Amino acid sequence: MGANGDEASRIIVPMAVEGTPEQLAFVQESKLQKRKENVDWAVRNRERKAAKRQRIRDEHKVVVKRPEDFVTAFRNKERDFLRMRTRLKVRKQPPVEALSSKLVFAIRIPGSVDLHPNIRKVLRKLRLTRVLTGVFLKATALTLKRLLIVEPFVTYGFPNLKNVKELIYKKGRGFLDKEPFPLTSNDLIEKALGDHGIICLEDVVHEIATVGPHFRDASRFLMPFMLKCPERRLQMKRKPYKDGGDSGNRGDKINELIEKLN
Repeated sequence: MGANGDEASRIIVPMAVEGTPEQLAFVQESKLQKRKENVDWAVRNRERKAAKRQRIRDEHKVVVKRPEDFVTAFRNKERDFLRMRTRLKVRKQPPVEALSSKLVFAIRIPGSVDLHPNIRKVLRKLRLTRVLTGVFLKATALTLKRLLIVEPFVTYGFPNLKNVKELIYKKGRGFLDKEPFPLTSNDLIEKALGDHGIICLEDVVHEIATVGPHFRDASRFLMPFMLKCPERRLQMKRKPYKDGGDSGNRGDKINELIEKLN
């Protein structure tokens, strides 16, 4: 009797907060893991925003320039603007129906940072504000005109299905509620593009590759692709690719460059 009493006295009953013996609430392991992932994501998001704010502060630091630097920058801007007007007058754009593909992949190549406001505005419309970023575009008369305006600062061509898949699967990031996220969850894709019948990553690839009716929504959903620097850095030559430079239309040869940068 005494032995049994000692064993019973050693049994510990879980106590509630109020001090009454109640069983603790059971929480599934999946929920705990999800909470941990959410906390980790929030920490990474705060760090990313802090790094962005610091980068903006660094970019806006006051730098003392000599008068000669302002004169050189102004002349370069005016030269780029005059050459842009000349290209628009002299160069004849091929009709859209004559192109081999309706899908265009454009890449911003290294070059001058201080650009003419008109050229910078067109690059912003094409979402090519950063060097070594790429975007999918639909081949229209307006798009071809914009690419002609900024031709010395971009290179573009017609990607094949293989490179479209690899770009989206390897470097694809979506944009939802003003926040970027990797394309690892079909739930987020459905939340962003479900109204257009796009509910998974395969649907995004299909819509981009075939230039479907909701191509604009799918391409805007995708953030510009951050490409890696090639072994031989692209040189900012003032002549097009067909003349030995790096800029301008590459046609199907863009696939070779995508494979190097992806």
